[in-house]
Amino acid sequence: MEVLIEQEIALHQYEIRQDPNEVARLLHSSFKEVGRSGRSFDYFSIMRVMQSEEPSNGHIHSQDFECILLEPSVQLLLYKSAWVSNLGKVSAFSKRSSIWVFTGQAWQMKYHQGTPCAEFELI
Repeated sequence: MEVLIEQEIALHQYEIRQDPNEVARLLHSSFKEVGRSGRSFDYFSIMRVMQSEEPSNGHIHSQDFECILLEPSVQLLLYKSAWVSNLGKVSAFSKRSSIWVFTGQAWQMKYHQGTPCAEFELI
């Protein structure tokens, strides 16, 4: 579970999101996402979104990770996240889910979804 959490958090980092090799290492080529906004993305569209991002004035906080074994090589990772501005303002509370598959060489994210949720206390 630790490697999945580390990789999930890595994908929150601007520097990782700007490195196409790192993103390709972490995302499966058949990746799909339903974003917090309800918009859908595939591997190529999310790569374009990440490449067009500008540095931000804050960071993603994540907590309450839970990993559920679906198959020996398939894991469901659940957690909560929120956006924390550089001024400490917290917003964009979400529940997140990711499906990770072991390709024989590495774990890669195959699916991700974000759903708005009620505010929660950051720990």
